[in-house]
Amino acid sequence: MMDTVCFINLEENDKDLILSFALDDGDGCVRSLILHRALFFERIMPEEERGTKVSLEGEELENEQEHLNILEEFQFDGDILRIKSKFRLYEVDARKLDSEDFKVIKQALARQNTDARFQVKFT
Repeated sequence: MMDTVCFINLEENDKDLILSFALDDGDGCVRSLILHRALFFERIMPEEERGTKVSLEGEELENEQEHLNILEEFQFDGDILRIKSKFRLYEVDARKLDSEDFKVIKQALARQNTDARFQVKFT
């Protein structure tokens, strides 16, 4: 069963850009799927560690490299959002979001992707 996005949250300052998706797992619990770009520190990071990191609250990492789960593609497919990262594919149901939420998501992705490190697709 696909998790449903209840709401989104955007945190933005001169150091970080964080887009969070609150996912209802069906048991009345909420987990966060987070897209995080550390803008301030990125210039001192190795090239392979730069970009938007993807993490899911409570997810077990299978190896130590998974903390470098870099966003590769964000796809809008109607009410389904597909978030493809280096190690995983996340698919979430966004039908509870409104047009303003989608506008915020698109603007946040544009700011996280100023260097074209990932693709944004509309199908």
